[in-house]
Amino acid sequence: MTSAATAKTPRRIGVERAPNMSPQPRRAGLVQPQLPGSGGMTFGNLRAGPLVLSGTFGEADVSGGQRNVIWAARPAAVWKALQSQGHVVAAVFVPPWALALGEAEWTLALALAPGVALPLGAGLAARRRGPPPGLRQIEGMAVFVLLFVVVAILAVPGFLALGMPPLDALFESVSGITSTGLTLAQNTMDWPLAGHLLRAWMQWAGGFAIAVAGVALILGPGSGSRGAAQSIGQAGIGERDLISSTRAQARSLLIVYGLLTMAAILLLLPLMPSWWEAVAVALTAVSTGGFTPRPDSLASYGTAAQVATLVICAATAVSLLGYIIAERSGPRLALRKSNAGPVLALLLAGLALTAGLAWRAGADPEGILAAALNYASGATTAGFSVSAVSNAPAVVAMILAGMVIGGGIGSTAGGLKVDRLVVFARTVTLTSVRMRAPPRAVTVLEEHGHKVSPDRLIGMVAVALLYAGTLLAAWVIFLAAGQDALGALFDIVSALSTVGLSSGLTGPDLAPGLKAVLIAAMLLGRLEFIALLVVLSPGTWSPRPFQNSRKGA
Repeated sequence: MTSAATAKTPRRIGVERAPNMSPQPRRAGLVQPQLPGSGGMTFGNLRAGPLVLSGTFGEADVSGGQRNVIWAARPAAVWKALQSQGHVVAAVFVPPWALALGEAEWTLALALAPGVALPLGAGLAARRRGPPPGLRQIEGMAVFVLLFVVVAILAVPGFLALGMPPLDALFESVSGITSTGLTLAQNTMDWPLAGHLLRAWMQWAGGFAIAVAGVALILGPGSGSRGAAQSIGQAGIGERDLISSTRAQARSLLIVYGLLTMAAILLLLPLMPSWWEAVAVALTAVSTGGFTPRPDSLASYGTAAQVATLVICAATAVSLLGYIIAERSGPRLALRKSNAGPVLALLLAGLALTAGLAWRAGADPEGILAAALNYASGATTAGFSVSAVSNAPAVVAMILAGMVIGGGIGSTAGGLKVDRLVVFARTVTLTSVRMRAPPRAVTVLEEHGHKVSPDRLIGMVAVALLYAGTLLAAWVIFLAAGQDALGALFDIVSALSTVGLSSGLTGPDLAPGLKAVLIAAMLLGRLEFIALLVVLSPGTWSPRPFQNSRKGA
């Protein structure tokens, strides 16, 4: 009797398969923006994932299917919401503008003035009118994308004032706000301090601050922001278990980001040649951005400064929510409930393997350390370099792999994300288990103890496919232009993963068309493809019926 009952009890092995259940109809509607950890769209590393379709108007169709209307983004509402974020945009330009005034760098101050005055004026005008009522989630996504684009455009005059040609100035601006770090700048040590602060502060803001501040202010509390509230930096713990509202969670994440920045500055102050270089490098290390005042990146700094900088990068390559969990519930729970464990384990394993490969290739101890640090820079998507990238093919392959994977969801790092790699690996294991499991076995794909939803899995696959497709298309363009195959692949991956390491191909002499390709790659990588593509899609701005493929009863 006991054995028979036991035989009928299904085992949980891994995606839930419920037999004898009719399929549930799917609904189509809004594109839901999400933040780090949902596998969906993330602002702050800015990741775009699944198109979550819900909340639609359905009507009967004679064919037996169902027609639904997808909400369109209203340009007027997007414009008003964008205006309401004027103070967020202005905050990117106020520090370098004020420093330029203090240094009597009048040309640079004048070039940065529109970045301060125009957003502040727009923000004040928006305050008088009030925020647009009932902002749709697709409109929130559009505002996020436009925040990055607007900041990039407003920063161009500043780089022009520093002596850069127009296209190079746009390239530098996009590289800054996307926290990539690829650079076309020359003679940077001749720049005023305000020029260095412009680049470093843009990376600090673009790495995390703009997005989190925008989520809190655009979506705010309420049902419309519930999905985003539950997914800001989510590392397997729902928002309801941690923080009471979207704004509270955003504030907590910004506080963590600020405290990590202060700690980074204090760590680097005694290790850097000057206080201002310590501040500049700390800002770009915390944001895993990679800009440095010196043209050779970290190469001319001491080994202690190089190691400390990359330790800072590793600290922000994990979900920042993990620090909140650690403060409230202890580091052990933080390791279990966040992505810190997998991210750090993969980073350490990669460091050991890279060092071994460099040793096998005949590198001396200094070369082995340089190869390992360059790998750490690529894997955290920081983009600092301590030397020229190794010529050893195996070491280059390791750095490429590290750049593609990147850091964790909810961090400042780019790339495809370790979290997605873990889920993809579990799908392989689950497929193998299902082939051996009895027909009625219940198999569930889980992450951090929570079932992975189909929408999240679809979003992960979509991002991976778009990454691969964009990489292939850009690589073909570079090859058609006569560029070295490996060098082109390396720099395109660096742009798509918002890393900043270069094989030496990216520079002022690069053809204008190829610079434009890298600009597009940096934007797509930071916005994780889907966000930018959806906003650029004509269908986003005009309502149209959606034909459900399922047939009604």
